[in-house]
Amino acid sequence: MKIITTLIGCATVMLCSCSPYYYSPNKGNVPNIRKRNDIRLDAGLGGGLVMRGADMQLAYAPLNHVGVMVNGALTSSISSAENSFISRRESRSKYLEAALGYFTKLEESNNWVFEVYAGAGKGDYKIFYTVDQTARVNLEKYFIQPSLSFTHPNTNIEFSIGSRFSGVSHSLGYSNLIDNVDDGWYRSGNLMNNLDQFSAYWEPTFRFSGGGKNVKGYVSYTPSVAMFNASGIDREYVSISLGVRLTMNTSRKK
Repeated sequence: MKIITTLIGCATVMLCSCSPYYYSPNKGNVPNIRKRNDIRLDAGLGGGLVMRGADMQLAYAPLNHVGVMVNGALTSSISSAENSFISRRESRSKYLEAALGYFTKLEESNNWVFEVYAGAGKGDYKIFYTVDQTARVNLEKYFIQPSLSFTHPNTNIEFSIGSRFSGVSHSLGYSNLIDNVDDGWYRSGNLMNNLDQFSAYWEPTFRFSGGGKNVKGYVSYTPSVAMFNASGIDREYVSISLGVRLTMNTSRKK
């Protein structure tokens, strides 16, 4: 009950917030790779309560039990403000990450696969406080993600659960902010409160997909739970994505 109350409170704060956002979790990539030369390509649209965007994800198995992935995302938000022309408080971000991992089947029937990936990424958030006052916040992220996937052998239905642990650091890339004492909005002070700290998040992913053998539609849900040092960061709390997955294997048929 306490968890539900906390989530409702977070959603309320987000919907009423007029602050720009400095972090949004990207969709967790659970590739469900099963053998050498498997390829998974995902493309989707989604976001959370404030952030909206698109993502692309690619995973490939160059060797047995070895996988690599590359993930990218573009997001944007426009928070509420009394005058959208004077004070937009908009965030736009781009993010790219890469990871190396291990995968193995858990039984001979090939229904279950365990994977674990570790990687890093970089991105930035361009923030528009007003028409002519902007800032850019750089972001670095390091993560480890174990996951478990189930594939039904006859219906082409897949279900995956991932558990990503992310460490995030922010740094100032650019700023021309001027504090406005009259309206009480100290932009530079608010910005600096979000920098020079390392924050950690637990970001589990729940994913369901179904369709044909090579093309499937999917829905993915990734909440972001702060573990430490994230209380002062205005951020998105969830990522929900809908999209299409292409499944291929480049091995030559014998």
